[in-house]
Amino acid sequence: MSLNEKAMLVYLNIGFWTARKYDKKISQEIEAQYNTDDAGRYNKILIAKEHLANIQKTISAARTFHYDNTLPWSDQGGRLLPSANYFNYVKSIQSFKDDFEREVTNFLKVYPSLKDEAKQRLNGMFDEEDYPDAATLETKFAIKSMILPVPEADDFRVNLTDDEVDSIRTSIREQVQDSTQAGMKDLWQRLFKVVDHMVERLSDPDNKFKNTLVENITDLCDLLPKLNITADPELNDAVEEIKAKLTVNDSQTLRDNDVARSNTAAEAQKIMNKMRHYQTAA
Repeated sequence: MSLNEKAMLVYLNIGFWTARKYDKKISQEIEAQYNTDDAGRYNKILIAKEHLANIQKTISAARTFHYDNTLPWSDQGGRLLPSANYFNYVKSIQSFKDDFEREVTNFLKVYPSLKDEAKQRLNGMFDEEDYPDAATLETKFAIKSMILPVPEADDFRVNLTDDEVDSIRTSIREQVQDSTQAGMKDLWQRLFKVVDHMVERLSDPDNKFKNTLVENITDLCDLLPKLNITADPELNDAVEEIKAKLTVNDSQTLRDNDVARSNTAAEAQKIMNKMRHYQTAA
């Protein structure tokens, strides 16, 4: 199967009102006070940041999920979404959208009172024009995802000479190949990172660690087979070995049982040593 039969491109675009505004007048006054020029910019906080915290938290969670559940593709923002992870991705992004829209609605309800509060807080720096009306403000918040097919060289058609078309098709094939390799290397790096973290935490008996030490490995091992677009057997084998040897004991057991902790650290080190080769080769 070609790549466009196993994956698609997904774009996640998020719009957010920062509630920040550059104040040219205040910036110039500060420069005059300190006898300097082009030394900085004064940005007013239009709405106290705690009132936008829930929206920002949802945005951060959505972006983290988006990057965790897709693979690198291009500098234009598109990410590779394997078909095996499509339904999980779409369902979860919709859940983030629902949370986002609910928090935006709650914010818009109190926006007039927050604006009144800002008049008092900003005093002489308050400017009515810095605050959009509610209808305009609502349009500044959005979470949108767009899914497109992966480009395929043989589908490329344009009114150019045969040599030019062949050159473009070759470029597309090279991009697909390079992006596929980058995506697989990304998976190895993710796996290497969590195992390396386990080695670092468990090797020293005095080191403390969170419950997520084992949970993160378990979650990643559940996710990676869905992102393994080349069906790399070595990656699948590494995942199975990690699940079998590093997730048998939960974090509390590793804290309480010195033997379990030492054995798990040793197994993690062995696995990490093997993955150095795989990561370089990917």
